[in-house]
Amino acid sequence: MITSIGNSEEDGVPLRVTGSFRSHCPWHPIHGIKVMLDRMIQGDIPAPKVFIICMRLGQGIKRKITWKAHSAIDCLGLLVLLLSLHNADLSGSQAESSPSSAGVVAHLEYREVDFAPLATEISILPGAAFTKEPAFTGHNVFRGFFCLGTDTNLFVPFAWDDEQRRLYVDTHRNRDLTDDASGGYLAADKGLQLFRNVRLEFPSPQGAFQVLVDAHVFWQGGGQTEKPRVFLYVRSLWEGGVELNGQKWYLAVINGLDGRIGPAASLRQVSDRMVLRPWERRHEPFLWWHATLEKMHSLDHVKLVTFPYRWAGNAELYDAFNLPQNLFFQDQAYHLDYHTETNHGAANLTVAFHPLQPALGWLRVNGDYFQRVVLDAATSPGGFTAILDSALRDRPGAGPATDVRVPVGCYPRQIVLLQPEGCTNVAVGLTTNPIVITETNTNLFTAGGPLHNSVRIEPRNGQVSLDYQLTNASGIFFHLVRQDEKAPPRFEMRQGDKLVAQGTFEFG
Repeated sequence: MITSIGNSEEDGVPLRVTGSFRSHCPWHPIHGIKVMLDRMIQGDIPAPKVFIICMRLGQGIKRKITWKAHSAIDCLGLLVLLLSLHNADLSGSQAESSPSSAGVVAHLEYREVDFAPLATEISILPGAAFTKEPAFTGHNVFRGFFCLGTDTNLFVPFAWDDEQRRLYVDTHRNRDLTDDASGGYLAADKGLQLFRNVRLEFPSPQGAFQVLVDAHVFWQGGGQTEKPRVFLYVRSLWEGGVELNGQKWYLAVINGLDGRIGPAASLRQVSDRMVLRPWERRHEPFLWWHATLEKMHSLDHVKLVTFPYRWAGNAELYDAFNLPQNLFFQDQAYHLDYHTETNHGAANLTVAFHPLQPALGWLRVNGDYFQRVVLDAATSPGGFTAILDSALRDRPGAGPATDVRVPVGCYPRQIVLLQPEGCTNVAVGLTTNPIVITETNTNLFTAGGPLHNSVRIEPRNGQVSLDYQLTNASGIFFHLVRQDEKAPPRFEMRQGDKLVAQGTFEFG
């Protein structure tokens, strides 16, 4: 993109053309124009400057040649003008320039999987009306809307025939339940009405894209207060590779079911997710709990995922983080653009990484065993998601206290992954104490290990409650990703030498 036009001898080409181009050959000025054009094409001279030089050359030689050559000179000037317009960036914004000149573009392919990399409960609005319905045989049919996000145009009408274990989803949003999935979706049993392979469709400027989900629908309450609850388990994603700083990375994006692709608007909104791993680790498991599909869809699993972990974005993918608009990764800042693209009928996704140069400050990170630290300010206007892998783990000589460069701003939540060298387990911690980064001060964040096992004891409903906890020195709570359910933590309670109680803790 052209940013300035030089006007002095220091630019390498004088704007004032005098006798420097004179010679015994009357066409030597034309040769000078050709030289200018060649240097412009090679990028040595900005196109507007070449246009000015050629026009002055043309004016200087018009007096020395016949009028028949005037039109040729004018055509040359017009040619240079057209070339300058062709090469100039007329958008007025560097961020809107072509991907080839602005950064790296990753092309991700749509993929459906047999596990749920994202799970969320959605709100239900009753009262959907349809112009065409199937022949319901049950006597307890609920008609309503899946409320996906805040845009009412993207609410999905549905009907649930509880007695017949059938779910009908108006994917096309045309109030016709008969032109979507043939016969609706059938649950395997009445006790756990789980409807597999439900397809949702969302519009985008580049065309509609699909998200595959499993829907767990059940009643809660009784009598006048009875209402349905719905948990949706996403079973599709976009994935591919991207090369950043000379290294290939596995990149995946999981849609958060709000009808759009992009960062969340608030901390408590379930966001689209991103996974960014070294390419050689692309086949590692995603699941936080490493549960079977049957257990993944049970209510017991949902209860295991505490509310803060659910909205923070690391409940079902232990190394996922909320989709960023601006990313700081391996000491390089990027602005990310997301667009769907159609390829042989499938809606794939492109992610463009445009380099940025934000103001940076210092953060001192204490602790050991780092695999990854994520500072998340994606919900703030212009905020960054800062990933500190290389700064904390890969640099030679990184000690327990390491100073790292981070874009200035406030980071309201942080995700920490710890893994001792030679161990397979990963401990995942979440904290929501805001970290403020400035250009002048160095903030302190005790994020790493060692971790401590403890038990919190408190009275609850006339009984004694024992809660197993795994924390670090600053009080961050951690969970283990790979848990041996056959060997859970045990406890004993003694009064003097007498054993009065013993048992095990549930994981989570």
